[in-house]
Amino acid sequence: MENVNTMPEMFDEQPAGVEQLTQEEVLMNESELLRGLIDAGREKNSKDFYKKIQIRRGGVLKFEFRIRPVSEEESMACHDRATRFAPRKRGQPKREIETNGSLLRSWLIYTATVDEDRKILWENKKAMDAFNVLQGVELIDAVLLSGEKDRIIDEINAISGYGDDMEEAAKN
Repeated sequence: MENVNTMPEMFDEQPAGVEQLTQEEVLMNESELLRGLIDAGREKNSKDFYKKIQIRRGGVLKFEFRIRPVSEEESMACHDRATRFAPRKRGQPKREIETNGSLLRSWLIYTATVDEDRKILWENKKAMDAFNVLQGVELIDAVLLSGEKDRIIDEINAISGYGDDMEEAAKN
């Protein structure tokens, strides 16, 4: 079977003003591309991307913690934890019934919190007992105000690559 280009305008013609690279130029750039690819993969888990979050009320610092970028897989897992699904029938895909937005945001904050801080803060047995909750994610709902959660989610999104800077970088 012969491969047929169904979109010739995209693949057959070189855009105006763009020079075709020679194979030698491509190979010379390959090592730079590979280095950049490897660096990007390593950086996504780097402490350089941690962001300190401070919870202040009335100008008084109540507590602080660090967040890290969240991967797409982690984000999808948070979505699943906050979503009710219809019972599956044989051979049918799972079907969402309802996603609890507040719980989704709490799971994202819980997941993005740096492990050491999560243990001290959200998994703190004394704090969970004080608020009569069983899970750290429930403690987030008990402690944080809606606007605070919004600002934290904005920060998580920014360091996870959803910010305006990343959109500009992707265009270039």
